[in-house]
Amino acid sequence: MKPTVAIVLVAAVAGCGGGPNLSFSVRAGSPSATTTALSRNALVAGTGIVLDRVRLVIRKVELEKAGTAEMSEVASGPYLLDLSAADLDSGTVSKVLDASFTPGTYSEISFELHNAEDGDLAANPALAEMAAAKASIIADGTIDGVAFSFKTAVTAEQKFEGTLDLQDGSNLTLNVDAASWFTSGGSRLDPRNESNRSQIENNIQNSFQAFRDDDHDGHDDA
Repeated sequence: MKPTVAIVLVAAVAGCGGGPNLSFSVRAGSPSATTTALSRNALVAGTGIVLDRVRLVIRKVELEKAGTAEMSEVASGPYLLDLSAADLDSGTVSKVLDASFTPGTYSEISFELHNAEDGDLAANPALAEMAAAKASIIADGTIDGVAFSFKTAVTAEQKFEGTLDLQDGSNLTLNVDAASWFTSGGSRLDPRNESNRSQIENNIQNSFQAFRDDDHDGHDDA
């Protein structure tokens, strides 16, 4: 069975509305992976570290028109991305949402990671656990067979620059490589050790890529 990434959205998201449409998708796994894993129940993320579930909160998506300093918000959340089992590195592309936008040439994509807040719950009750933890990301798994839950409130705009000619029906894919979060120089970073938090959070911030992916194959169309 083809894996499906669970995407929990605010009820009223930016929609097509009959105008030009831009879709947003998510793909989990190494950016260079070309195969799809179908039978795994977890993700090996370092020596003795196994991830069973990863949840992320994306606050908004913005685009910058080429030749300007203007950022246009094309999707406003918060959106909860809930990945588990083979979804964590399957390479499968799953659509998150559709948004109305103005076709043209853009020079930057910006995704904002932000912790969930109590005020988000009326619009998106699925964020309750994230808001209680004041977290933008929760990673659940085991280390040497012992369960752990790594929570972080890391807030950052993930910006991806390059020429993007976007037309009606174009798609942007966000790639998340969770296997890179708990390793450094070939050694594991124990998520229970608070002294490793800064490096883990840096790894998280560096684990995202965004690109035009009109054929939905999980790779940059450039």
